[in-house]
Amino acid sequence: METMNQPQKCMRLLKKMELSTLFSVMPEAFQLVRFHKGELLVDPDKPMEHLLFLAEGEVHIYGLREDGSSFSVYMADQRTVLGDLEFIRQTSLPFYTEASEEVLCVSLSAERYRKELEQDPAFLRFLLQSLASKFYLIFLIGNSSQPVEEKLLTFLREAQPDHRIHSIHSVTGKLQCSRSQLQRAVRKLCAEHVLEHTGKGKYRLIKL
Repeated sequence: METMNQPQKCMRLLKKMELSTLFSVMPEAFQLVRFHKGELLVDPDKPMEHLLFLAEGEVHIYGLREDGSSFSVYMADQRTVLGDLEFIRQTSLPFYTEASEEVLCVSLSAERYRKELEQDPAFLRFLLQSLASKFYLIFLIGNSSQPVEEKLLTFLREAQPDHRIHSIHSVTGKLQCSRSQLQRAVRKLCAEHVLEHTGKGKYRLIKL
């Protein structure tokens, strides 16, 4: 993790992400941090001392089996908060979060502001919404018996604020399906006028 001394850029990202709406009283000590591709943002062997709000880039959340093989939990991008469950449980989870590309986060010390955050009703409501959304999405997308087109619709409705596919490649990771499976689902939904093609590899949900 690299702390970036760019307070003006940090302020721009805070405004762009509308983080002030998540707190009754906005904390003052946000920092801009950068992670390089392949770097761990969350490591279960290390304490999670900060809340990380993803501003740019994409991360892969995964676990390890006893034989050393990995299993995907979720792919996350902008507006996702990392460290929310660790903040509540005050202990690490058995999952890794790795930068799939260069990632920028707005960071807030969980320990420094714990007392204030635990008494902030707006922040606690946000934590509940964040956790509920993650568990709901992981449950639905992780259901192997559910058709890919249903998983895609759940993802676009529940996880994408703009209800758009920006990259076929990134969505395959989120839905844990192959590129050909996703393309078939996209073609079917376009034929049913549920999705609209807006550019190369880009689509928009037109029936919410």
